[in-house]
Amino acid sequence: MNLTKSQIKKTITIVVFSFFSLSMNSQDLTNNLKLWSGVNVSYGINDNLTGRLSQLFAFNASPATYSFSQTKLSLSYKIKRRIYVEGGYVRGLFNDSNSLRNQGATSGWFNTLAVDRISGSFSFKHDLVKRLSLSHEIEFQYFFPDLDKYKTRTTYLTRLGYNVKRSSLSPYIESMFYYYQGGIISNGIKRFRLKPGISFKPIKNSSMGISIYYIYQNEFKTDQLPDNDYSVIGTNLSFKIK
Repeated sequence: MNLTKSQIKKTITIVVFSFFSLSMNSQDLTNNLKLWSGVNVSYGINDNLTGRLSQLFAFNASPATYSFSQTKLSLSYKIKRRIYVEGGYVRGLFNDSNSLRNQGATSGWFNTLAVDRISGSFSFKHDLVKRLSLSHEIEFQYFFPDLDKYKTRTTYLTRLGYNVKRSSLSPYIESMFYYYQGGIISNGIKRFRLKPGISFKPIKNSSMGISIYYIYQNEFKTDQLPDNDYSVIGTNLSFKIK
């Protein structure tokens, strides 16, 4: 079944206010286990153009405190089957800290500090064997204000996915490399992420999907700045509006 626009709006509103009802304590990003929850809504403008709204909330697991949130608006254009370009704007909201204030972060909602970025990406996907596919994405990100670690960031993501026969289950594994440039540290590949997970549709023939995943992040060679290493257990809800 396909969800109506009103049902999707109601679901997103409940998720947003449920998360913000938790207390937000002031602290920097930490290296402990994090719990991430996200909601993605995509709207098909026409056969080739799709608008997307994504919202991510991140919390520290122990103690249970707010870490950051991220909102993304983007447009995706299909060049041809399985080949896309996308442009977007992202606003991240972080706990108030002297470090971010000194880097020029602006005031955000709920006593947070905001860091913005714009991005452009190119992606394509191809089959390896039946039901086993490999996708690639290269994304360029420009941050404002300029951060100590980077002014721009380029990421390369590859995803290996398998569609289980006669099922909506799709286990996958992603690897992601980050190239930092323009900060006070040396330019280069500075971060790696590994993300195994599984996606599925809880209701057959519905427009809603769920993904459950784990992330291992390792940051390295950041010179005089501390590395930001952490693990994540996350879930994501996705909706398509036709």
